[in-house]
Amino acid sequence: MSREAAGAAIRTLREARDWSLADLAAATGVSIMGLSFLERGARKPHKGTVQKIENGLGLPPGTYARLVVAEDPDAEITQVLSAAPTESVRPRATSGIVVNRHTDTDVLEAHAEAHLDSLNSLIARLPAETSNEYETYIQSVIEQCVKAELLAANSWRVAVNAGAKSADRLMTHLESLEAIRTGLLARMPGSISARFDQACARSDLPESVIATLIGVDVEQLWDIRNRGAIPPGALPRVRAFLEAQP
Repeated sequence: MSREAAGAAIRTLREARDWSLADLAAATGVSIMGLSFLERGARKPHKGTVQKIENGLGLPPGTYARLVVAEDPDAEITQVLSAAPTESVRPRATSGIVVNRHTDTDVLEAHAEAHLDSLNSLIARLPAETSNEYETYIQSVIEQCVKAELLAANSWRVAVNAGAKSADRLMTHLESLEAIRTGLLARMPGSISARFDQACARSDLPESVIATLIGVDVEQLWDIRNRGAIPPGALPRVRAFLEAQP
């Protein structure tokens, strides 16, 4: 794992409680910017900062350090999530801490803009279409785009709850990210995931019905369309669905 992945895990734990950055700042006494740096893995956090965040989230001491070195991030995060409290009660601000929910949404909007810039930079470095790495590279960028969309969607929800003007701008960022994702899929029209995503978009059937036809749940259908992650055994039905489309 890495600081970036460990920070993403901390963000996952925070969002599991439906807390904003401002909520966590109120519970820990760590500034919103400091929390932002830690969640993005932008710099090595001070030991005292880590301890405050672990205390604020109700995590055992040393959790962050274990996340940084974990060989199996998914298993470690799952274990932490199952062991950590998940109540979504908003924490009270600590003495001397002033939380500004609108400032919080400004930070989230900055994150969305940074993701857009990063994705556009990656797209600018796409290998040649004749390269063996072309499709693999695009799939990797799509994966990052999907993660950025989920973060932007969560940020939009926080902004709406806070009554912040940035909600409209975050929706614009979200739409831009989706345009990037669909544009990347269009660059490899022969792939099953791209063809399946386009077939679902053209179909008059709702996603729940398509999921039943394929034999997956709606979340797995979303993964097939967005990440190309086809569950074992579902590939023949995905191909049959594609053949059935005009």
